[in-house]
Amino acid sequence: MKLQKIYQISATVVLIGIILWFGKTFLIPLAYALLTALVLYPLTKFFERKGFGRAFSILIPILLVSLSILGLALILSYELAMLSAKWPIIHHQFEPYLIDIQKQLELELGWTQEMQSGWIKENLSALSQNTGKIISKALVATFEALFNVIIIPIYIALILHFRGRLVQFATDIVPQNFREKMPVVIQDTVQLFSRFIRGMVLVYLSVGILNSIGLWIIGVDTPFVYGMITAIMTIIPYFGIIISALLPMMVSWMETESIWQPIGIVAVFAVVQYLEANLIFPYVVGRFVNLNTLAAIIAIFLGALFWGVAGMILFLPFVAVLRLMADHFDEFKPWSRLLSSK
Repeated sequence: MKLQKIYQISATVVLIGIILWFGKTFLIPLAYALLTALVLYPLTKFFERKGFGRAFSILIPILLVSLSILGLALILSYELAMLSAKWPIIHHQFEPYLIDIQKQLELELGWTQEMQSGWIKENLSALSQNTGKIISKALVATFEALFNVIIIPIYIALILHFRGRLVQFATDIVPQNFREKMPVVIQDTVQLFSRFIRGMVLVYLSVGILNSIGLWIIGVDTPFVYGMITAIMTIIPYFGIIISALLPMMVSWMETESIWQPIGIVAVFAVVQYLEANLIFPYVVGRFVNLNTLAAIIAIFLGALFWGVAGMILFLPFVAVLRLMADHFDEFKPWSRLLSSK
């Protein structure tokens, strides 16, 4: 009997893994929509109580979220515009360094300027041969991004509109002995996601403060502006931190005419990002959703394994939901104790 139970659990875990892996194109935007809908639900209820009607009560929170995302996009565009305006000066100042690097390569390694030019041309030629593949991948990524931008708000609106039916469905499909507690579980889940968002805000605030202190220590002008903007831009995976870091690096290099302060900026951001990924995010957010640090880190790494960056964001709150559900049912109490931070 024990072996049969182990087999059933193993088969279920494998099946869930297969669904998560092969269904990620469909599941990721749906998961984002569900997460956002749960967070927006209290605001939607607030507007409904004020007499705005269901349609407007759903539309207003979605518009607020959309405006926030648009604000982040404008910040990114502003940084890019500033960097673009300074690029001729940066290029003029960087040119002597390139010449020095070429000379050093020739002196130390015997790599003549003709050889260096040949290597650059060879790699550019190889890159041009793969241009079709690169453009194809870029178009696919752009199409997916545009599709998600359109479909996620639609999912959010539909989830909020049909929330009553969804709750009833979730209650009907669980075993009979679980049904009595399902309304309480769902209510606690909504509160859990609200705490999760508060935790995320604390994470970015902490990262911004640490960035600002580090930049102030190494003598960067307006460290608070750069520190907070870089913290906000880390919401955009990979590119956000890179683009945000480029501006203070280039400005400090032009002002000091030394490479050491830009290196210091890179070091500050690298250390803070390491602390954010491995300590601040698991601890702060894990505390708000009542997950211990080990469970939070495992959830983040499993999310990265299945869904990449999206999984790192989404798996943590969903594992927290599983812990919450386990806490309400005696059969799953061991899992609740394993995952809980208390």
